[in-house]
Amino acid sequence: MWAFSQPDPVSSPAPPQAGGREAGPCMRYLARQPILDREQNTHGYELLFRSGPENLFRCDDGDAATCHAIDFSLLFGAAALTNGHIAFVNCTRNILLNDIITVLPRDQVVIEVVESVLADQHVLEACERLHRTGYRIALDDYVPNPSTHRLLAFADIVKVDVLATDAASQAAIADQMRRRGIRMLAEKVESREQFHLSLSLGYHYFQGYFFCRPETVTMKDIPCSKLAYVQVLSIANQSHFDVDKLEQAVLREPSLCYRLLRYLNSASFGLFPIRSIRHALSLMGQREIRKWVSIVVAISLSGEHSEELVYSALVRARCCELLATLFRENGSGAFIVGIMSLMDAILDRPMEVVISQLPLTADCKNALCGGTNALGTLLRLAICCERGAWEEISAFACGSGIPEVNILDIHRDACHWATEILQENRSQT
Repeated sequence: MWAFSQPDPVSSPAPPQAGGREAGPCMRYLARQPILDREQNTHGYELLFRSGPENLFRCDDGDAATCHAIDFSLLFGAAALTNGHIAFVNCTRNILLNDIITVLPRDQVVIEVVESVLADQHVLEACERLHRTGYRIALDDYVPNPSTHRLLAFADIVKVDVLATDAASQAAIADQMRRRGIRMLAEKVESREQFHLSLSLGYHYFQGYFFCRPETVTMKDIPCSKLAYVQVLSIANQSHFDVDKLEQAVLREPSLCYRLLRYLNSASFGLFPIRSIRHALSLMGQREIRKWVSIVVAISLSGEHSEELVYSALVRARCCELLATLFRENGSGAFIVGIMSLMDAILDRPMEVVISQLPLTADCKNALCGGTNALGTLLRLAICCERGAWEEISAFACGSGIPEVNILDIHRDACHWATEILQENRSQT
């Protein structure tokens, strides 16, 4: 295509201030507590929502807590979060009935049905559906009663609170599960005596303060517009929603673009090289789209977010898209490259790690890693416009035969487009 040298970094223009996003970084927190086998080797980790760095749980909404854990896993990477071991994730009734947990790969997760879930017909059908598709199910805080008895047909593991049950009850549960071929997990093990008792009764897995307290994992969140998330929720909840409107709503919000790609990278869909946001949405039916929206909206309506990176990502995306049209290149792929180009800064992770977890085309990945292909050249030109690298822009214009004024007009239009989006967010929040 064309080539020019990389400009020296200069100050980027400051974005307009908008009330749709709050100033300052937003950190996300999740605790993980190891689950050990009989040899005290790590079998997996239970993922636990945390409100802040103090490793405490402050949330009355079990659905939101689970969505937070799922979204954290998608953004961070489930395998990286658990060092390749199994993730145990608490699931409420709503999470079960809507199959939301299926955004995580079946071979990397155990579904913990929390004790408050009663085994009515809808819950049994959900458990049967998940069990049939290969998901493992654990019954949390198991106590024998008519409701839990009905769930045993789908259980692979039962978790027994050793602080809340006496030795005789633990032995009776162990005998019952042994006959059914269900594995047992002793939780809240706080002493050597409790561990050895559970071990002697044939329990397979162990969890508790005797081994390790939960460890807090932190992650920098993606800046987001609450308005954009609400708009997507509104569109997706229509009985027959307009895909064009949904696509436009997603394109206007960098965090939605990133989360959509991470979602599609889950085992539910396999690995598809995504050419555009429209292509991504086309791979999902309405049920899958609503499932994804329910996750991202549940975790989006709190926290403080930075404006600057979002503004720059929007400008780059629009600028790349318009430049691609000018040069008869793939405008949809150029938009994705532009909007993903700052995800390393937004997430505070190397770009190589970010794109390894996204189902992008080879051309997009090459461009994001500094490649000199057509998309990479468009991205560098957009960055030159952003930084005011006039000599580089002039050299590019001369080499390509495109008037310099056309390139600068495109960047100005991109800035206006991003500004209008942020001002709209401000006026409606």
